[in-house]
Amino acid sequence: MADFQAQVAIAQQANLDFFFGLAGSMLEGDEKLVRLNLDTAKATLADWYQRVQDGLSKQNGQEVTGLQDALALPSAEKVLTYERRVAEIASSTQTQLAEVVNARYQEVNRQVQWLVENVAQNAPLGSEAAIAFLKQAITLANTAQESVQKATKQVVEVAQSNLEATTKAATEMTEAAEQAVEMAAKPAKQ
Repeated sequence: MADFQAQVAIAQQANLDFFFGLAGSMLEGDEKLVRLNLDTAKATLADWYQRVQDGLSKQNGQEVTGLQDALALPSAEKVLTYERRVAEIASSTQTQLAEVVNARYQEVNRQVQWLVENVAQNAPLGSEAAIAFLKQAITLANTAQESVQKATKQVVEVAQSNLEATTKAATEMTEAAEQAVEMAAKPAKQ
């Protein structure tokens, strides 16, 4: 009986560690997002303030009207950078959560295997089929868990490659727009 109580206490401690590990990983990801949002807001306000100040100090009317274009283009690049950082934070948080869940799964699997082996040693004669069924169920659960891990990893990789491709395309469009604004501004200055 004491062995069973010790196992229950160990299981309860493992569950507690698991839930605090999950909560810690989620809070860490949230903290990174909050910091990113605050830093982005500060930088955006400072940048816009400086650009507006620069635009207002110009005396040529056409240069002042070009202020809208000057404010919009750098903002597109900053949005892309922001989105890339959010994706990086989400990916790292997902990886951390997967590690915590996988570690817990491995521990629970070890405990279940110990339980099945313990039951098998103390089982009455004729219960070999039930024990074989339990062992097969554990094997199937392990196979399913490995498949889910592989699928999750593939989804993350596809999402990251899509983000990289989108970022590259958006950067090229931003550069083209900047060149168009520069070309449009040249005849206005002449």
